[in-house]
Amino acid sequence: MSERADLPEMVLCIPGPWTDTTELIRGLIESDSGYLFAGRILMCAQTRFSCELVFEGPDERMPHAFRAAAPHWRDTPEMEAVDGHRSVVYLVGSGGSHENATSLMEAGAALVHAGGLGVKVESTGLAHTPAAWLDHCEHLHLFFAHRALVLYLTGEPVSSCGMHNLGLRDAVTDGQDDMAAAVELLRAFTHYLYAEEPEIRAGQTFSVARDAPGYRIEETQDQPYGPDSLFHNPYGFWRLVPL
Repeated sequence: MSERADLPEMVLCIPGPWTDTTELIRGLIESDSGYLFAGRILMCAQTRFSCELVFEGPDERMPHAFRAAAPHWRDTPEMEAVDGHRSVVYLVGSGGSHENATSLMEAGAALVHAGGLGVKVESTGLAHTPAAWLDHCEHLHLFFAHRALVLYLTGEPVSSCGMHNLGLRDAVTDGQDDMAAAVELLRAFTHYLYAEEPEIRAGQTFSVARDAPGYRIEETQDQPYGPDSLFHNPYGFWRLVPL
């Protein structure tokens, strides 16, 4: 099996105003995106990065899907634009590393510049406005891919989702006492994993600040999603247990 086949799949969903692929190609050219589309392949002329591009017609489920994945901008003009989409583009590539994830993000930005109405990360379940996506892509050097690709699921337990896009484990912790604090703990921990690339071993400890509560890091085989789900993390999970 090839290395690419071993990597988790990363998928971006981009509704657009294009009635056909001819209009999409025109948008890519007029926006000076630097990307070429032929057949089912989208390629960056400069870096030679390529991914699969699947062009589909309008999808009546799209407004609901975006509102479910983006409650923070569900009542905005941007969401109304998604309601009126004429087509849906899916960008399909490999996640599993910073390079793979950010390259696919930049390909998504090219589609936004060409008229895309938003970006939903199918392999996370998080949707972004066009402006937010472009901002994330402009600040990839500041690790904004973490903001774009990782979300936090409240419940019991609290867990992250999307770190597999970056080639890293997700994390889980008990949120019974303070759900908001548990989310911020996981946000800090997963950002630390991504930005600092530490060598983590089970039994080590973590805290968000010197005087903050400490947590023991444990490995866990529990997975909230099966291997057929785009949310599945093949790298596993870290569990943070209060000291």
